Amino acid sequence: MKSPRAIFLLVISFLLLSCNRQSHDGLQAGTPQFEEHAGVYRLYPAVEYDREDAPAGYRPVHICHYGRHGSRYILFDSQYVHVMRVLSKAHQDGKLTPLGEDTYSGYASVYPFLEGREGELSQVGRAQHKLIAKRMHEEYPEIFGKDPRITAVSTMTTRTIMSMGAFCESLKEEDPSLDIFQEASIRNIWYLNPYSSSSPNVTPEDLVYKSINAPWRSAFHEYIDSLVDTEPFLDRLFADKVYAEGLCHPLDFMRDLYSVAVHMHGTEQAEVSFMGVFTDEELALLWECDNITFYIEKGLDFVDSPRGPELAGYMLREMISTADAALQQKRPSVALRFGHDGCLMGLYTMMGLEGWNVKAKDFSDVKNVFQSWRIPMAANMQLVLWNSASAEPLVSLYLNESICPLPLEPVGTCFYKWSDFKSKYEK
Repeated sequence: MKSPRAIFLLVISFLLLSCNRQSHDGLQAGTPQFEEHAGVYRLYPAVEYDREDAPAGYRPVHICHYGRHGSRYILFDSQYVHVMRVLSKAHQDGKLTPLGEDTYSGYASVYPFLEGREGELSQVGRAQHKLIAKRMHEEYPEIFGKDPRITAVSTMTTRTIMSMGAFCESLKEEDPSLDIFQEASIRNIWYLNPYSSSSPNVTPEDLVYKSINAPWRSAFHEYIDSLVDTEPFLDRLFADKVYAEGLCHPLDFMRDLYSVAVHMHGTEQAEVSFMGVFTDEELALLWECDNITFYIEKGLDFVDSPRGPELAGYMLREMISTADAALQQKRPSVALRFGHDGCLMGLYTMMGLEGWNVKAKDFSDVKNVFQSWRIPMAANMQLVLWNSASAEPLVSLYLNESICPLPLEPVGTCFYKWSDFKSKYEK
């Protein structure tokens, strides 16, 4: 008979696979097309940890981790409320098409489960972190089998704290003897989320730049107004387009319904889909709108001194310091950090990983150099430090548990001298 824990893990695996296989009116979740449309709201991909063997004489001694929270409900409850208000009013007034009525009916059935849950970690998100932790434990017996020092820190948002809790719970299920220190404190925000208004390193200019009053937003709104044609969308849902335009701002409603749709597959209501309301072209354009905002706030932007990558330097500074200290200890260690998607975007851009640091020519070029869907829910970065009795330490890098090359001279296949890593990034 299977143990309760084994049954639980099977249920988790089935839950994630079921979400990955949900049909979305012709778009299959898990396919590249659907995942690109979902952007940063896509599910964590099904992976097998891609660990390479280190050169002879080396053993892993430290895992330096940063993980985004898992799948969650929509970030702003006002979006759930806005979509419900528009659809219910048009339904009451008899102004919906058959597709509009189907959309209203489906949304009304799930709305009670969505309202008021803004930003909350879903059970899907919890399951993602449990499986990532299980794989980490399985892949590094040299660390976890030798009484490692494990610390876990999180930003102050509930979804990151719960992600940390799920991750640590899974490690304890693998080995109940593990001693794990957990902390969610404002004192760590300077490196866990250097973009936060609570970070001591954030300036008033930084906060204005990501606000609704940011100087770049007027040009951005002009661009997306020219990019997205809302008329076909309105015609599919509303029997009277003039009525619809008086009821809501068409593009705002379209973007809010898109946001609802791409979040659904990461919640407990994943069997209900609204992706079929949109054409493939519309989904691609709506993703592009979101993607541009991420690029400007966390990427290279179109200016000489982009704020996003510069602030990410605080994250890497702490990682290097922690890893340096770990290399001086005889006891192996694991440093777990839980934060947000934008933090990883800024960090990858600053480090020049996988083309994240390519500069776009204009708004229309952003999608070619910066793709937010590469940072799914529960995205994570793992720097693994390797020690040898007779040679200097090495480091390897994994993004979403897959090997990522560094812009350095390699030792073997995917290992790099720690001294080279520090020489490049400590600047």
